[in-house]
Amino acid sequence: MKKKLMNILLVALLVAFTSCERMPLYDMDKTLSLELVLNLALDLDIDVSIASDVDIKIAKTIPAPTHNKVLFYPLGSKKLSYSTIVEATGGEIFTPPGQYHMLVYSMGTEYTQIRGESDISTIEAFTSDISATKMKILRGFTRAGETDPPGPVIYAPDHLLVAAEDVEIPEWTGESQTITIKAVESTIVQTYSFEVETVVGTQYIQSCEAFVTNQARSSFFGRGEISTEPATICFEVGVNTKKNCLYTVFNTFGKLPGESRSYLHILIKDTGGTEHRVSVDITDQFNNPEHHILITEPIVIPTPTPGGEGGIAPTVDPWTDEIRDVGIG
Repeated sequence: MKKKLMNILLVALLVAFTSCERMPLYDMDKTLSLELVLNLALDLDIDVSIASDVDIKIAKTIPAPTHNKVLFYPLGSKKLSYSTIVEATGGEIFTPPGQYHMLVYSMGTEYTQIRGESDISTIEAFTSDISATKMKILRGFTRAGETDPPGPVIYAPDHLLVAAEDVEIPEWTGESQTITIKAVESTIVQTYSFEVETVVGTQYIQSCEAFVTNQARSSFFGRGEISTEPATICFEVGVNTKKNCLYTVFNTFGKLPGESRSYLHILIKDTGGTEHRVSVDITDQFNNPEHHILITEPIVIPTPTPGGEGGIAPTVDPWTDEIRDVGIG
């Protein structure tokens, strides 16, 4: 009886195993081992010999990122299929077999932000509008006949390192395989140095800021284009009291495409509280391959006098009699 029961159980198990088909399952642990190696292009062609001796420090290199984000978009489709985070120079990544457009960007910048990752045509690097306090400083500028700057006033972007490669991930053969993907990560942000070579009275300068109009609002780096929306960027300017000049660098996504004119507006506040404004058309200087904007006309800051604009020197208009008819009833 026991033997007959055992035979029945064996037959039942055999039927069970032969009647169901074993379906292959996707196992992340059994995909190809992919190693991403990133070469970081961090050098900037900047002259630091005339850098400011007050507040503003000029760096010759881009800070290396702490991490990078890796995104995979299937060729023929703009939609994101997979993303991961690796360290500064790369690391191990996993993705199913297929042909992809791989996009890598650096993380951890202070001002540059990212949005629109779900589609390669909408992924965008941008910066925020400046604070209300800075906007008040900008009010009242003489801007070549404009009462307000074109577009929003934004913070200058931090460097964003980007790498883009078309890659093909083959089917896993079942054997241990490691594929190395190499890419160069370089900045999509342009850096310009800016110099006013002659300033009389640098010892009287308390602060200095600059604004550049008709710059691109953002960068759609997934499709390799900058925005056609105009923006004005602002940045601090260094004062070199030893060489009697103004010098700094500023970053931009690029000059706005087309025939628009770009103006540099310099706002200087002296130690007496008076504001001095200088406006210069620098459109043609954006074509300078050295990315150096030079203002040759001297700026003269006179000796501050008590009661300058912005100083604590209240005044009262002279008293005058004024007679008006007042209706009653």
